[in-house]
Order: sequence, then C-alpha cells, then structure tokens
Amino acid sequence: MDSFLKYAKKANDTLLAAETVLMSVITFFLVAAIFVEVICRYFLFISVAWAEELTRYLFIWLTYIGSAYAVYYGQHTEIDVLQQIILKSNGKKRNVRLKALKIAMILSTCAFLVVFGKIFFDYMRIIWEKTQTSPTMRIPMGYIYLPVLIGTVMAVFHEIYMFLVEVFGANGSDGLTE
Repeated sequence: MDSFLKYAKKANDTLLAAETVLMSVITFFLVAAIFVEVICRYFLFISVAWAEELTRYLFIWLTYIGSAYAVYYGQHTEIDVLQQIILKSNGKKRNVRLKALKIAMILSTCAFLVVFGKIFFDYMRIIWEKTQTSPTMRIPMGYIYLPVLIGTVMAVFHEIYMFLVEVFGANGSDGLTE
C-alpha cells in the first residue's frame, strides 16, 4: 500500500503543480487584459469590449481552478463545531473520533462533488450541443462553463487522495499543516 500511496502522492503533487502553473498563467493574462482595458478606456478614451469579456471569463477559470487547489489545502470555509468539541474532550478515543470525523467530512464532500459533477456534466452536454457563443469574442459557451467541471474533477481527485492518506497513511498525514 505504501508504493500505491507514493504514486498517489506523486499524481496529487503533479496536479497541484499543474494547477499552480495554470493559475499563474491565467493571472498573468487577467492582469494584462485589465491593463489594456484601463489604458484604452481612461487614456485613449475608447472602449475595448473584448478585454472586459476576456477578463470575466479568465476570472471564472481562475476561480474554479483555485477552488480545487483550495480543497487540498483546506482553505474553504468550514463549520468545525464537532471538531472543536472533540478536541476539547480528554477521552482515550479522542484521536479515533477526530480521524472518523475527518474521514466523514472527506467522504461527504467527495460525494457532494461527485453528484454536482454528474449534474453539471449532463448540463455541459446540452451546452455543447447548442451553438451559442459569447457576445463579443464569439467563444463557444461550452468553454466558458468548462472550468466548473474541470475544477470539480480536480477537487474530487484531491478528496480521494486525502481519503487514501487519512485511511492508509502511516500517521494520517502527508505533511500538510492544519
């Protein structure tokens, strides 16, 4: 199982690196498009519709790729009342309860993401069949909705990896800080 976890860690780390690069590239183009829009609007007194539209769509991509990235690092808002109650208890089974709660949280989040991903995948099939494009740049709307599905799939992958580490890892941690 250790060799499988090593491969899973390598795959997860590769996905995190790809997400980081993708978010960096998107941020660069996002800033460039905003810069062009500001220069054209306030100094050249012309409206650049494509820059505004590109900015909007790049921000959507950045949000959903970043959301998957944040899933792995536990950066999403969470309600941790049960976790705080367990942490304040002094029983012998405190660590077991914490681990069980963490596994339940991972599984419930993963289940939600899988159901959401399935529903959105069905919606994406309908979108790809339509010929609607964005108003200014004429980008097919499927590309605009695609980051939602991609981000969901990446988040599910991170959740599966975290489950494997929690259940089969030596100490339930791969070096993440809480």
